[in-house]
Amino acid sequence: MQKKIAIAVDGSVHCGCAVRYAANMAKVLPELHFELVHVQPSLSQYLVDEAERKAKANKALQALMKANREASLEILEKVRRQMVQQGVDAQRIELCSRIRTTGLAEDLLDECRSKSYDAVVLGRRGVTYLQELVTGSVTANLLEHSQVTPVWMVDGDVPDNRIVLAVDGSQNALRALDHYAFMVGGQKDAKIHIIHVKPRLRDICTIDFDSQSMAAAEEIVLDSDRHCIDQFYSQALGVFKKNGLETDQLDIETIESRFSVAGAILDAARKGGFGTIVVGRRGFKNSKFSGSVSRSIIQKATHMAVWLVP
Repeated sequence: MQKKIAIAVDGSVHCGCAVRYAANMAKVLPELHFELVHVQPSLSQYLVDEAERKAKANKALQALMKANREASLEILEKVRRQMVQQGVDAQRIELCSRIRTTGLAEDLLDECRSKSYDAVVLGRRGVTYLQELVTGSVTANLLEHSQVTPVWMVDGDVPDNRIVLAVDGSQNALRALDHYAFMVGGQKDAKIHIIHVKPRLRDICTIDFDSQSMAAAEEIVLDSDRHCIDQFYSQALGVFKKNGLETDQLDIETIESRFSVAGAILDAARKGGFGTIVVGRRGFKNSKFSGSVSRSIIQKATHMAVWLVP
């Protein structure tokens, strides 16, 4: 089945990392098609208003719009050539030069909604996610506000094309699995790698208890986790069947959380040679994105890609 992803293109270094990552993933994800999307620079509102009243201003506006489109198409063509050089079939690459109407993030989200992309890919600038959140960058805005389309955030050059899914037994994790399984799509020799971190009491509660109460509470947490994961795996079988995969293609690793759930996931991914981590936006009990495991992974992932599935 054909999968189509959008790549946000702006000609920058971090965009280059996202493009190289996407081209690399085409080697392991079958039927992957791309649309390179470039949002043109904003137009002067003064010039737009004047163009409605004055012929001279309208002529200047049309010339500026033409120049913006030509520059945009030049950027897109350059990226297409780069992807073809990396082995991507040119027939699988489409170009989209979009006039800016609201803002970069908003226009990209609108493009994703209108064309029902399976994912949107973009690179993180050479700053931390927290810095991007403060400055309101395109990456941070897409990660926060994309309600339907999965966002693939690429930090630097990603050396490995292996993918791993972090699960906690929640419905969001099941949606993340569905996205992962769909992208892998029916390959009989593919493996779906899953990491599950056993929660500890302090992962969900910061109150100090006496040792007896602590032990009892820890057991309750573990029992609840086992129940959720058992339900998750039973539902996962339906996801596998829908996407043409077999249960023996599932590779599961359960690990203990030593410092934090996010830290354990990142550590396991790096040691396992995984360049991509798939995670649901919200975890168990629909915890808010702010301060969640998914956000912590995004903050700390370097030279990795994170697929955030809403």
